[in-house]
Amino acid sequence: MPPPRTTFTAPHHEVIRLLDSHDLPAAARLAAAHPSSPVSLAAVLLRHPPPLLGYCLHARAARAGILADRYVANALLAFYVRLPRHLPHALRAFDDLPHRDVVAHSSILAAFLRAGIPRRALHSLRSMIAGADGVSPSAHALSAAVKACAMLRDRNAGTCVHGSILVRGFSDDDIVLSALVDMYGHAASPGDARKAFEEMCAPDGICYTSLISAFVRNDWFEEAVRWFRTMVMTHGVEPDGCTFGSMMTALGNLRRVRQGREAHAQVVARGLCGNVIVESSTLDMYAKCGMMLEARKLFDKMQVRNAVSWCALLGGYCQNAEYEKVLALFRQMDKEYDDLYSLGTVLRACAGLSSVKPGKEIHCRFLRNGGWRDVVVESALVDLYAKCGALDYAYRIFEASSVRNTITWNAMICGFAQNGHAEGAINLFNRMVREGARPDYISFIGVLFACSHTGMVEQGRNYFNSMSKDYGIAPGIEHYNCIVDLLSRVELLEEAEDLINKSPFRDDSSLWAAILGASATHSNPDVAERVAKKMMELEPQYHLSYVLLENVYRTVGRWEDASEIRKLMQSRKVKKEPGTSWIDVNRSKLHVWNGKGAPSELVASEDIITNDRSP
Repeated sequence: MPPPRTTFTAPHHEVIRLLDSHDLPAAARLAAAHPSSPVSLAAVLLRHPPPLLGYCLHARAARAGILADRYVANALLAFYVRLPRHLPHALRAFDDLPHRDVVAHSSILAAFLRAGIPRRALHSLRSMIAGADGVSPSAHALSAAVKACAMLRDRNAGTCVHGSILVRGFSDDDIVLSALVDMYGHAASPGDARKAFEEMCAPDGICYTSLISAFVRNDWFEEAVRWFRTMVMTHGVEPDGCTFGSMMTALGNLRRVRQGREAHAQVVARGLCGNVIVESSTLDMYAKCGMMLEARKLFDKMQVRNAVSWCALLGGYCQNAEYEKVLALFRQMDKEYDDLYSLGTVLRACAGLSSVKPGKEIHCRFLRNGGWRDVVVESALVDLYAKCGALDYAYRIFEASSVRNTITWNAMICGFAQNGHAEGAINLFNRMVREGARPDYISFIGVLFACSHTGMVEQGRNYFNSMSKDYGIAPGIEHYNCIVDLLSRVELLEEAEDLINKSPFRDDSSLWAAILGASATHSNPDVAERVAKKMMELEPQYHLSYVLLENVYRTVGRWEDASEIRKLMQSRKVKKEPGTSWIDVNRSKLHVWNGKGAPSELVASEDIITNDRSP
């Protein structure tokens, strides 16, 4: 039997007219004055009234005894679902529904999602799949459930929902598939994201953007560039600001400045210059490519700046070792953009300058703002204090850290090693392994450096071999430098020479320089001669090679050969380069001095936390 036909009264038609003319208050007053027409109240509630007006209509419906009406009940649910921090009201409205259809279930699932409770959203979907209230999940409900999996970064739950989508015949719904692409991107499965995308019949710009963002999020930058080209050149789909934002991030990480300039030209041509997301990503691209002049020009032209803009420029200066500019720019930053990422960048700049005073000021600001337990800032603080020789401070912060990532461990290990506490570095490395943290490229540099300064040959060999055998890390030039230095210190010069000759870096002068100094102090003139000649071949202007070889010849009585080396040095105009020193004068200014003339001021260490920025 068909449901009874609803008869609309004259007041209802007037309410609809007022709503169409955007006179919401007048429509609400008229609907409240005639509560016998629940459809009118429902119509007003569905037009997104302000919270206070919605509460009044809810009270009027309660007094009129029409809360059980299906139109009013569903409208109240929709009203409370849209409001932030009103989940209990939405749940009460859901419980009061006389009949819960698929729309109601989908609304409450979205409410859990909006409230940041994705697990409850998935539980709601499970109830629908189990047949609660005789409903079956719709495409909207499944799409919301996929978003919940993306929030949780839970690939297993996502694949289960994906299976339900296939079983219920929604595999050709582009909205659902776009949500799946985004979910797999967040769940670190870019390959599955691509497979979901390839199932789409006619993907639009939003779908392409979801795929490109998934690639960028998982460091598949080459794939992101390739699919962007396919999107624009093959299928003619127009990219938007979000697409260009992801594209700039990919090009910046690939250091492709020419393509970055071309993409920037496209941004200008398409009128996207005022988009803060696009401009911040473009600025970050130039900074990562080392084009700091272009990055600064773009930053100065930006009409709207956000925290990403400021941090991208700070990070660019820090990455390019322009530490003084990092401190100067930080002093110019608006207080609202003074976030934890920017503090970490400034601390890295202070570490690069070996300037502990401004670093302590940033540390104090971090504590005054209630900051603690942030792994980025704490790792930067450990690195700063370790590089400035304040190992007590560094170790105190390290031990107080509740969360330690690889950077935290590396900063403390390298801090011990570089400050002469080799045993502490080795013990901390072993502790790192015991606690389940996986050592990386930098970790092995620290522990090998420590071994080289204590003459622990056997342990150094074990760590060096363990890199590739146990962790799949190919030794780099820094690791070879450490192990060559270790072998040279204990007079195993021939083994060190053999190791260099077998390494992929046999033509790198830094390795031969590591053995060069040891050759001068140990009684092995044959090795010393070979090493010095190799250095003279690789670095003809490196003066120590000539001095060492001349001294070796003098030691063994080859005076004519020593004289020839002296003449060769003069004919090539080889000169000793002056050294430079960093000087912290009165704890207020940093100077650099090369031994000639007066020291020149490098950076004035003004108070970074000025009075007008004090909290």
